[in-house]
Amino acid sequence: MTIFSILIFTAVILFLFHQKKRREDENYAYSEMMLPAIATLVISGIFFNLASVVGNSAYSYLFDKKYDATVVAYEDLGGSRMAVVEFKNDQNELLRKSVGYGSSDPIEIGTKIKVSYENGDRHVKVQSYSQKKVMVAFTVFFFLVFGLATLGMVLYALDKDISFNFKIGIGFVMYLIFPAGMLFFIGVLSWVIWEYFQGRKDDMPIWALGICSLFVTLLIPAFFGYLKMLFDKGSNLNDM
Repeated sequence: MTIFSILIFTAVILFLFHQKKRREDENYAYSEMMLPAIATLVISGIFFNLASVVGNSAYSYLFDKKYDATVVAYEDLGGSRMAVVEFKNDQNELLRKSVGYGSSDPIEIGTKIKVSYENGDRHVKVQSYSQKKVMVAFTVFFFLVFGLATLGMVLYALDKDISFNFKIGIGFVMYLIFPAGMLFFIGVLSWVIWEYFQGRKDDMPIWALGICSLFVTLLIPAFFGYLKMLFDKGSNLNDM
């Protein structure tokens, strides 16, 4: 179903795009549509697939029957491990199923999580957000990015103003991505330093510890300075 949606959407956008270009230049040929066709197919393909993942996950989280499960073992996948859980279904049968995806840092054995499951499924779906927050955050982030790009393509093909798309994109980077990235690096580097002094990473070279400490020292004031700049800019806009 998703592939047909992508192809239909791409065909409609390319038709509207070609009509727009023909109004601007009667000599505009179909041969010049190659690059727009590839770009539209790639962007819409990623967006529709992410929309399917987000939609299915949201529906599953809201409406699927959930069970209390406990992580009891791991399956070795070569470079990663996949958590295996035990839970009781509606018939009070004790089932053991894997979560369906591997990780280099899997859910700890003994952890209690919420899962959803239907008879016949090979894997359970983890419904505890805390156990897959990084995966969810990345999926939602790219869904929003490619959603904005897809909206821009539609508006451009319809010959509508797309300047607000650029404003949203710039605002997204300035007010979310950049400060979140700085905060992420501060957190990671601080965690490395903490682990060293706790004795869990005492094999780390002293020069690496020094570099981590230097960057944390530089990033913390830079982060607060950047936030101050954003708030001052917002205050100036409100005063205008």
